Amino acid sequence: MDKITLSKMEFEGHTGCLDFEKADGQKFIVSLDIFIDRIKGCYTDELADTVDYAAIFDVTKEIVSGDKGNLIECLAQKIADGVLKADDRIGKVRVTVSKPEAPVKGIFETMEVTIERFRKEFVVLSLGSNLGDREANIAAAEQALRELPGTEGFRYASIYETEPVGLEDQPYFLNTCVGFYTDIEPFELLDRIHVIENDLLRTREVHWGPRTIDIDIIFYGDKVIMKPELTVPHPRWNVRSFVTVPLKELKDVDIDHPDYKEVSLYRKRDN
Repeated sequence: MDKITLSKMEFEGHTGCLDFEKADGQKFIVSLDIFIDRIKGCYTDELADTVDYAAIFDVTKEIVSGDKGNLIECLAQKIADGVLKADDRIGKVRVTVSKPEAPVKGIFETMEVTIERFRKEFVVLSLGSNLGDREANIAAAEQALRELPGTEGFRYASIYETEPVGLEDQPYFLNTCVGFYTDIEPFELLDRIHVIENDLLRTREVHWGPRTIDIDIIFYGDKVIMKPELTVPHPRWNVRSFVTVPLKELKDVDIDHPDYKEVSLYRKRDN
């Protein structure tokens, strides 16, 4: 990705935990690294084909000058959100907020925080359980996903009871789908999903075997990923009715596949 840097911009702001910081204000220094997938202006030499630096400066100034929060960490997050919203071509931003006049006793140049944030994508996950308290397992997984940092706009589908696929000699599953916006990168999201599965005592002794919880990434925005550890879109999503039926409740999809077969599903929960 190409990078544009806006370095050491100075603003007056009121972010701080102490009353006098909010009342009197102080200097903040902000640096931005903005990442774009090939800047078209490199080839056209047209202003419209790159990021408007002045507009990004103004967005940052407005956020810093108007903030009355406690932490520069939160201020950095607000700046990242504002910059990503300002231009759809920006895929990632690195924000550094410095507070050179922080009320800390001692000798120092500045106190600062740096965060990196990606543009949020709409992610669809499939959840299934056929061991233990199946509904409780799915509810716990949904709660853990909701609590992941950088996620918002959750959508829920109904829960369905479905026949097992692959290994038929096992209990029936409960299945559903959830969707949400996140800036967690795909492989980091996969790692976090594995943590949730492990916390819910997921084991992998038998392929397609019984499990307390199974969470698959079906879609991650419009990304296409083909790696041994992760394939997106999920390679078999459109031939599995336990995915496609709840998926239709989250987003419009057309199922046009020669191997697709709709099987009977028993609806367990309405949202």
